[in-house]
Amino acid sequence: MIPTLRLVTLAGFLVLVALAAGYLGELALPLVVLDMALVVAVVSDGLLARGHRVEIERQMASIFSVGRPNVITLHLRNRSGRVLTGVVVDDPVTDCTATGIPARFTLGAHASATVRYELLPTRRGPRELGSVTVRYASVLGLLFRQERVALGGRVDVYPDVHAARSLELLRRQGRQDARLGSLRVHGGDTEFERLRPYQRGDEIRHLDWRASARRDDPTVRQFQAESNQNVVFAIDIGRAMRGESGGLTSVDHALNAALLTADVALRAGDKAGLMVFDEVPRKFLQPTGGRSGGHKLTRAVYALEASFAATDYRAALAFLRTQVRARSLVIVFTNLLDARSAKELSSSLRGLLPRHLPLCVLLRDQDVEALAVAPAESDERRYVQAAAAESLAERDTLLHALQRSGVLVLDAKPSEVTPELVKRYLEVKSRRLL
Repeated sequence: MIPTLRLVTLAGFLVLVALAAGYLGELALPLVVLDMALVVAVVSDGLLARGHRVEIERQMASIFSVGRPNVITLHLRNRSGRVLTGVVVDDPVTDCTATGIPARFTLGAHASATVRYELLPTRRGPRELGSVTVRYASVLGLLFRQERVALGGRVDVYPDVHAARSLELLRRQGRQDARLGSLRVHGGDTEFERLRPYQRGDEIRHLDWRASARRDDPTVRQFQAESNQNVVFAIDIGRAMRGESGGLTSVDHALNAALLTADVALRAGDKAGLMVFDEVPRKFLQPTGGRSGGHKLTRAVYALEASFAATDYRAALAFLRTQVRARSLVIVFTNLLDARSAKELSSSLRGLLPRHLPLCVLLRDQDVEALAVAPAESDERRYVQAAAAESLAERDTLLHALQRSGVLVLDAKPSEVTPELVKRYLEVKSRRLL
């Protein structure tokens, strides 16, 4: 039981009467009567408020997406014959931000109500949910009755699984995402698929002149890309990937991009595999096709977190060469902290050639870029600006060196890496580089 503002106000009034009674003796008897009346009212109100009057059920999905609001629904039912007005709150969840709770409710006699709020996880992994607490006023309004229901529950926070669902919805609606471009994987010029109207950017050599003459409209031959090829996602979880952007870590951005690109690859008939590494290879999944391949990838990475270990690119990519024999598109997600690690990354990626086709995905550090262009108003700021500019120059040198050696490079902002990687995968397939 918790005192209400009404009870505090009445008690304050009696305090004032007691102070006045110290000067006016005739107020002593009325003060005793008022005190006894208040005590009787509080005791009676407490007795009337006994018992559990609210039943609570929690409804939610078994899997949440990191970085996205996930809806939780609380169902409240009044077991008593009077109207209840109060507040409901759910216990806090680790590494999550709740919106829309605490929430007020009004329950009629034997009536039900629904309260919805959103939970925004900032980290992946398993999360435990606790109890739900409701607080409502007693019959006389002197006390708050507080009930705590231990519901419990567990939810797994996965990478952004909604992105793949949105992509599937676009396919069913026959639309295209403006950032992803065409979601259809087109091939080279050997596996004929169908005829279609000419679009700007189509190669002239694919024009079918006879079909164009019959239809009196330019018509091109469309070809299918070769399927059943390997795409291996190698994700660095070393200390270079501990940075954050937009509320998500670099590992989260890498996982979101990898899972959506894997979804596109699997639907195109390719196989998707995974390697996770820092100072040593931590996890490896052989390339697998079909829906089961996507489920294996998602389950394998949902609890990944970046460590404080230094990344050993040589050990990781040497291990990958021993595990994957068939030619594969190897997509390496990483960040660079110093010139030494940049040189090691460059030599290790070149070691994958010519058996495999490496694609290095580097997540740009927007904080360093901001420091390089920020106005320098003091000598200390100028030194910081010069250091940031030097870091960016070394990064550009590495990018050019990798590109000259035949390694594909994607240098993107964390917020843009997902659509850019899907585009690059589609380009690799359409140009038959794999």
